[in-house]
Amino acid sequence: MKLPVWSFELLRDTDAPFERVVEKLLDGDRYGDWHPRHSQVNPQLVLKAADRAEIEYRDEPVPGVEEWSRYVVQRSGGRVLLLHVGRFRGLPVLLLMAYWRIKSARLWERFVETL
Repeated sequence: MKLPVWSFELLRDTDAPFERVVEKLLDGDRYGDWHPRHSQVNPQLVLKAADRAEIEYRDEPVPGVEEWSRYVVQRSGGRVLLLHVGRFRGLPVLLLMAYWRIKSARLWERFVETL
């Protein structure tokens, strides 16, 4: 039996310093300051270049659900683009996806407020 999969993306931009944004996304102990569902994660730096960084983590937020998240931070002119891609897999996803989408709607706004 195939397990349900649900994905979503959130895109925003900010004028916050690129290095500060990357540093904050790598601080997995402080995710609770801004993340609507996680208080702590173990983020991994996947790519680090002068104008782009990619950070990801995997988690099991509830039994039977696998979560994969990737944050992409990219310089664009005088701004910094923020992209979050989330993918959830498991039977409980069908019941929880609407709730998680609502909880994650202001993810980047909360993140930028803590910089």
